[in-house]
Amino acid sequence: MAGIGFDSEKIDKYFKGEYSDKDASYIDEVFCDNNKEADLKHHLLRQFYELLPEDGEDKKDLDHILYKIHYEINTKIADRKGRKFSRFLTWSARIAGMIILPFAIFWGVKGYLNNNSGKETWVEIKAPAWTRAQFSLPDGTTGWLNSNSSIKYGGNFKINRQLNLDGEAFFDVTKDKKKPFQVETDEMIVTALGTRFNIASYQNENIVEVVLEEGEVVCYNKGSNKSYTMKPNDFISYDKTFKNCKVEVVQTEKYSSWKEGKLVFRNDPLDVLARRLGRWYNIDIEIRGDMSRQPRLRATFIDENLEEVLKLLELSLQIIYDIEPPQIRVDGSYSKTKVILRSKIK
Repeated sequence: MAGIGFDSEKIDKYFKGEYSDKDASYIDEVFCDNNKEADLKHHLLRQFYELLPEDGEDKKDLDHILYKIHYEINTKIADRKGRKFSRFLTWSARIAGMIILPFAIFWGVKGYLNNNSGKETWVEIKAPAWTRAQFSLPDGTTGWLNSNSSIKYGGNFKINRQLNLDGEAFFDVTKDKKKPFQVETDEMIVTALGTRFNIASYQNENIVEVVLEEGEVVCYNKGSNKSYTMKPNDFISYDKTFKNCKVEVVQTEKYSSWKEGKLVFRNDPLDVLARRLGRWYNIDIEIRGDMSRQPRLRATFIDENLEEVLKLLELSLQIIYDIEPPQIRVDGSYSKTKVILRSKIK
């Protein structure tokens, strides 16, 4: 039974699309209230099992559908909460970390049961800007998607463990010697049996990064037609412009700490800072002038806002920054916030 102050009827109405603005505000409060967490999880799981068919084969076929409507939920959240940024971050983090996937089940399974025509299906999981999304795949593999990232895989994933990635993701892969796990981007194909690794491959970035925490992976570069076998703590970066790979041993923490809400730098140059800060805050960063003599940064950011981080960089790295607010485009959409960095060193 739901606890005091927990209205399961409003939860149900919200995900059926039958809700008022007042109901939507109540949903926000529930997600942000730690005292309601147990009741909420219990209610969502109960709804999930009520929706599943009794036939075992149909249930098996639904495994790959459980997260199909993830993007729709996150996008609606972002649209409605964009004007209340700080509260939205807290709310969406709770969604991504614990609650959003049961809601995805509740909202999407019935539609699939009624509309599945037997054709090949594709599942896509997305994490919109300013969110991180935790996921589980049909083979038991788990992971995280970073902001502005997506993965896509076929409905036969348990048989063919291949997926496409755009953006950044961390994978904790379930071992299966007969069925290798494969992540493909525009430039790379990473193949693993059972392992933990992070891969960043954004279409709007010039560098692709793969870092291995545990196990072993084979990283195939499409451009050079070369393969690299990676061991724990190995890091590969691929430059799309010069079409070359660099392999080194690193501290893996700084490349995968984003999934814990941390932004870690360890002796990193300004171009690396700019790339990772751009992902983190969903902004464009332009570096002007010669920055070759700039000092490197060692820091960990957790809850700092953009201005706080930029002020620290100004003091630590002897730079000057300017912030250009979003501009309205011809089509009515807005550009990203732009940060311009210049050196104080003459």
